[in-house]
Amino acid sequence: MKKSIVKKLGIMILAGVLMVSAAGCGKNETASKDAGNVVASDGEMFAADDLSAGQVKLLGKVYEVPVDYSKVSKKLTLRDEMTEQFNVKVAPKSTLSNVYLDVYNKENSHVVVSLTNNRNEEDYPKACQITAITADSNYADGSVITLPGDVTLGTSAYDITGKYGEPDTSIDSKDGFTYIYEKGSLTYTFDFLKDAEGVSKITIESK
Repeated sequence: MKKSIVKKLGIMILAGVLMVSAAGCGKNETASKDAGNVVASDGEMFAADDLSAGQVKLLGKVYEVPVDYSKVSKKLTLRDEMTEQFNVKVAPKSTLSNVYLDVYNKENSHVVVSLTNNRNEEDYPKACQITAITADSNYADGSVITLPGDVTLGTSAYDITGKYGEPDTSIDSKDGFTYIYEKGSLTYTFDFLKDAEGVSKITIESK
C-alpha cells in the first residue's frame, strides 16, 4: 500500500515538473519571437520624430539622405532611356537632375531625383547617390514616400507645422503656398495648391 502511494506521488511530482518546464519553454519562445519583432520594427523606425533625423522612408524602408541609388534600385527603377544599355553616364563630380525613377510594380507611379557622381571619372547612374527626391501627389502616395512623424503627400499644413514647427521660409503664390525647412545639410520643401487637400509635392534636397 505504501509503495503504491509513494509511486503515485512520484508520478504526480514528475508530471508537475514537466508541466512547469513546458510552460517555461513556451515563455522563452514567445519572448524570443517578441524580441525578433522588436528588432525588425526598430530597423524601420526613424531616428527622430522630426526633420533632424535626416531620413526618408521609401516604400516602407528608412534611408539616410543622400542614399546610394543601388540600395533602392530594385524598387525604384530607372526609365529605359537612363539604363546601362543606352550607355548613359553621369559626369565626374557632377549631378544629373530630373531623373525619373518608376516605382516597381506600381503603374503610373514615380519620383524624380538628382543623381550625384562623387568620383573623379564618369560612371553609370547605379553607382551614384540620390541627392534630391521630389514626390508629386499625382504620381506617388504615402506608400512610396514618408517623412518622420508620418508626414506624407496629402498631410495638411497644420499637421506639418505641428510636427516640425514654423517653416524657415514661407512663400505665397497665386496657386498656393510653399513651406521650406532647413535642417543640417538638407532642405525640405512642401508645396501646397489652393485646389488640393494637403501637401501636393515634397522635395528633399542635400546641399
